[in-house]
Amino acid sequence: MIRRIYNRARPPRALNCPRSLWKQILRQLRERGAGVRESGGFLLGKIVSGQRYVTDFVAYDDVDPGALQGIIVFDASKMDVVWRRCEADGLQVVADVHTHGRGFWQSQMHMDNPMIPQRGHIALIVPDFAQGFVKPGQFGMYEFCGIGQWRNHSRLGAKFMRLERFS
Repeated sequence: MIRRIYNRARPPRALNCPRSLWKQILRQLRERGAGVRESGGFLLGKIVSGQRYVTDFVAYDDVDPGALQGIIVFDASKMDVVWRRCEADGLQVVADVHTHGRGFWQSQMHMDNPMIPQRGHIALIVPDFAQGFVKPGQFGMYEFCGIGQWRNHSRLGAKFMRLERFS
């Protein structure tokens, strides 16, 4: 009942994540990067009518133990681990997230090598190695449009990504 009332007052966005889960994700990113290196992972959940709902997180280094090398060097041949988990739990990869030391710009390397090279995939970039709580508008939000093309949704903040209080 509370969720229905909440959704009427604040309709879902392109990307939706429980606030408590987002805090856990940021904590994991911070701990795995130890404040000195990039870390990241896949946001798992459901895509319903174009809206993405995050329900789980799997870190890059849980999939590929050698992924965190200061920068992220992820072995795509290890993706079966992610696909098997999604299949077992009835989930999809709804986005990916990784940290930067400063800023949340998207480099040419990011643009040329999306983690999931599928149109509509969302990539999030959290600054300062995820030190502290960051909310939409304080990190990068990019949508893959195909062949090196991206749409930057970062300035939309909460109009693009909603941190749900009730899940």
